[in-house]
Amino acid sequence: MPEWPDLHVVRGRLEKALVGREIVLVRVGDPTVLRATRPIGTALAHRRFTGVRHRGKFLIFDLDKGTIVVNPMLAGVFELANAEAKLTRTTAVSLVLDDGTDLRYRDDKRMGKVYVLDDGDRMDGVHGFADLGPEAGDLPWKEREFAQHARATRRELRNLLMDQEFVAGIGNAYADEILWEAKLHPKRRVATLSDEEMSRLYRALREVIARGVREVEEGMPPELGTKIRDHMRVRGHKGKPCPRCGTSIVKSRHGLDDMYLCPRCQPPPKGQIR
Repeated sequence: MPEWPDLHVVRGRLEKALVGREIVLVRVGDPTVLRATRPIGTALAHRRFTGVRHRGKFLIFDLDKGTIVVNPMLAGVFELANAEAKLTRTTAVSLVLDDGTDLRYRDDKRMGKVYVLDDGDRMDGVHGFADLGPEAGDLPWKEREFAQHARATRRELRNLLMDQEFVAGIGNAYADEILWEAKLHPKRRVATLSDEEMSRLYRALREVIARGVREVEEGMPPELGTKIRDHMRVRGHKGKPCPRCGTSIVKSRHGLDDMYLCPRCQPPPKGQIR
């Protein structure tokens, strides 16, 4: 799942490649991802890119007329390719530009959404967009404000971090990394945290997201098309030693999701307030 650091870096790369370029050909490999009121070949023909933004897990392409909004969901990735290169079977949408570059959106799971909006269309039609909280990589809250917002709920920590209405842009991978950094078990409830633990959570969120941006920027290839996870301390490292204490990292389930943690650094909750 692309998360805040991934999309922050991808946004910057795409802005450099796309702004000023004209769409000369639209190819659709999987129409099920599209959300548009008219054929996108008509809607996007000869449109020029004027900017690229991201909001939480959404990537927003501003055009001289209209907007494209993409929510990659679980498996969507963007790729810059040569227009003559063969399309893969997972390419959902291809936008060929006037310089021969091909902006491709690939989605192995077909869960993502590509919204094509005309001028005057409201973002209300983009599911989940209007309810987004502050950006994970640009939190407006100081530590005390963060604690106040967090303590307004009695949820488990992992669920809180992944709630896009609380903070926008955190998914499974970075939630695991933040909680490991903070030495907190994913199933601890906010109400059980001491002030010192809440402070650790706040600092960990800021540090892990900032580190993620640096690592993704360094590791992302020019053509994009991948997610950078090699820098992560626990995510994807089942059975490997914890970088902090040496205990084997464990993988377990959290609802429908996989989660990774260190059983020693992140002790399970006992007798927590429910």
